[in-house]
Amino acid sequence: MSLTLENIFALVCAYLLGSIPTSVWIGKIFYGVDVREHGSGNAGATNTFRILGAKAGIPVLLFDTLKGYVSVKLFFLLGKNFTDAESIANFKLALGIMAMLGDIFPVYAKFKGGKGIA
Repeated sequence: MSLTLENIFALVCAYLLGSIPTSVWIGKIFYGVDVREHGSGNAGATNTFRILGAKAGIPVLLFDTLKGYVSVKLFFLLGKNFTDAESIANFKLALGIMAMLGDIFPVYAKFKGGKGIA
């Protein structure tokens, strides 16, 4: 995998997408609750279900899953310089890992995020 500026940009975008703290934002905006201060102290979908119920947990789970999906799909926009199947698979894997790292260590929530399960 060659690290061109375009590839680095895609990896950073995947991280930033993964960093969106869905549970924290939904909890604070709609319920006035920071889920990291309750239950397991984790900013993930499981703790959101535990603290706020299914009405908040389901959208968090769906959005967290969508963050990973969209991050991998960035390949189709920004990964045009790959030719062989192994390089394509490795770059998609790298995009997914960056989204997962963003979920676990979100820049938008002081690096205190979920467990990267979704």
